[in-house]
Amino acid sequence: MSTAILLTCYNRKKITLRCLTALTQIRKNFDIYLVDDNSTDGTFDAVKKLFPEVNLIKGTGNLFWNRGMHLAWSVASEKNYDFYIWLNDDVLIHEDSFDEIFECSTLQNHKSIISGIVLNKKTNEVIYGGRDQAKKLLQPNGKLNSITYLNGNFVLVPRYVYKILGNLDPVFHHDIGDVDYGLRAKQEGIKVLTTRKAVAHGEANKIKRFRKDNTTLINRFKHLYSPLGSNPNINFYFRKKHYGILNALLFYVFLHILAVLPDFVAHILFKDKY
Repeated sequence: MSTAILLTCYNRKKITLRCLTALTQIRKNFDIYLVDDNSTDGTFDAVKKLFPEVNLIKGTGNLFWNRGMHLAWSVASEKNYDFYIWLNDDVLIHEDSFDEIFECSTLQNHKSIISGIVLNKKTNEVIYGGRDQAKKLLQPNGKLNSITYLNGNFVLVPRYVYKILGNLDPVFHHDIGDVDYGLRAKQEGIKVLTTRKAVAHGEANKIKRFRKDNTTLINRFKHLYSPLGSNPNINFYFRKKHYGILNALLFYVFLHILAVLPDFVAHILFKDKY
């Protein structure tokens, strides 16, 4: 069965090369599609030299995660693979990670999305995979557990699912696209499930998207509307799509109020919200 591994990267050459080295050591019949989003640290040339078998695609420098993955998937889908795997280059895959994710897919007759559970490499606590309806991270328990909010760090999408859902939504710039994809799947009656056990290690993303503290009001708004922030217009689109116009409007207002408030007031009122 043919498989395309999809990655996107920007300016972390050492991490990207480590990921590609691990993939090539597994020696499975995978085709790798990597979007380098116009890195300035020599990533593109290094990959081209060390891994000539990789399908290397140069981005614009303004794609970030979701649009980079969208581009990689668009190119890969021209060959109509049996499986597509999203993989973040900072994920440290286990020796049996692909065996586990494919076994889980087989149990679902290759008609479900399977998300690999990723542990913190220092504490072994779960950091990625997926969250339940209460937004709690799902834990490995030997079973396939249903995901409400999908994390896109290490995800298998069978061709059956791709034919129904298509690509990631390019409206999303950096984040939310993976969550959106999982919710779209559930709306179509497609299951979104965790692996039965942890399949990788990594580090949790510590970026505060909603609000940047200890800075000026102007900088807070610049961060809020940046790709690494929580752009209110993109959030409005996402929430209107999945939760309705009222929810979208309320969250749009909340993001702006949160940005305007002084740090100490924001911490008192919304310390658990961002």
